[in-house]
Amino acid sequence: MFEKVEEYPVDPIMIGADYFAQDPRLDKLNLTVGIYQDSQGKTPVLQAVKEAEKRLVETQASKSYLALTGDADYCALLGQEILGQTCDSALQSDWVAAQTAGGAVALRVMADLLAQMPDAPTVWLQTPTYGNYIPILQAAGASFRQVPYYDPIRREITFDQMLDGLSAAKAGDVFLMQGVCHNPTGADLSPEQFEALLTVLEARGIVPWIDLAYLGFAQSFEADCAMAQQIAARFAECIVCITLSKSFGIYRDRAGALFVKTGKANRPRMHRAISAIVRAGASHAPDHGPAVVREILQDQKLKALWLQELDQMRARVAQVRRDIAQAEGDTFGTQDLAYLARQSGMFSLLPLTAPQEVALTRDHGIHVVKGARVNVARLGPDDIGWLIRAVHQVVTAPS
Repeated sequence: MFEKVEEYPVDPIMIGADYFAQDPRLDKLNLTVGIYQDSQGKTPVLQAVKEAEKRLVETQASKSYLALTGDADYCALLGQEILGQTCDSALQSDWVAAQTAGGAVALRVMADLLAQMPDAPTVWLQTPTYGNYIPILQAAGASFRQVPYYDPIRREITFDQMLDGLSAAKAGDVFLMQGVCHNPTGADLSPEQFEALLTVLEARGIVPWIDLAYLGFAQSFEADCAMAQQIAARFAECIVCITLSKSFGIYRDRAGALFVKTGKANRPRMHRAISAIVRAGASHAPDHGPAVVREILQDQKLKALWLQELDQMRARVAQVRRDIAQAEGDTFGTQDLAYLARQSGMFSLLPLTAPQEVALTRDHGIHVVKGARVNVARLGPDDIGWLIRAVHQVVTAPS
């Protein structure tokens, strides 16, 4: 029977990690991994997280199931932090919230809901964008189309082309966008571009769906929530998906959430729909990671400690970006990678053609995700020179 199973597409991030593991060379560099790492190549457990976990061990009274939509206190605290204090009353009347096992499950629950709607809407995607969006939408059976977002060779957002592409969207369609620290490009919309985008979405009746995975890695946690707050204040219907893996460093503990603004009259029906989809899929969300987040957010001292540690992670990533640009200028007198210092977050696309990307790995032992995505947070002080020399050589080599 199982010989009939067809080949499934594999996430290019996982393929990149596999290729790195299979590379027998000792002098190799893994820039595929999608997690924060410090200058020693370690992913630390934040002190605020450790303290919260100690408290949970001492005080947690049960391991019983939560509701299908998770811990209401966790959802309320997170909603206040991300959507703003002005949404407090609206969260009780206009929004449906669900605790999820990270952002991927939040995305899948929403994809399932959209796919099951009568006259199902089309989901519009930026290209390039997060590599798991299309597999999630395909698995749910959701309809989707793509619009251009970024040109890696020119190193710039293709904003006008994106808006032109959205001219084909119908009222009731959905636009899935990322918040800050755009993965994989590192290139975020300017405030003016974001405002113009929202104007187009509003005029065409397109529902905004924002995915927040890197809160605190662009400016600050509070500042990075501004896009979600603008959407929430402006649109009668919108979707917000959240993962806290990066912001709290709790990757394996799967803390996320889904918020859907639907209006008071639709809220009970939407709550039942989301509950049913959760039950048929992930069922009850794991609670350890969200419980840690709840413990931190409701304690001012723990919250201050967490924000301090988040600031330190953001500062290191920003410094690595500046160091790359500086080292390239000092070494070669060029600015081919200077754009990295103007971008934010852990990820960026190197301006490489497909053959150049192959050469980067084959000749220099530097492994990247297909499309030349790199995680700059993986670079230690000794790795920066290695990277810029390798990029310079593959770009200037005779074709």
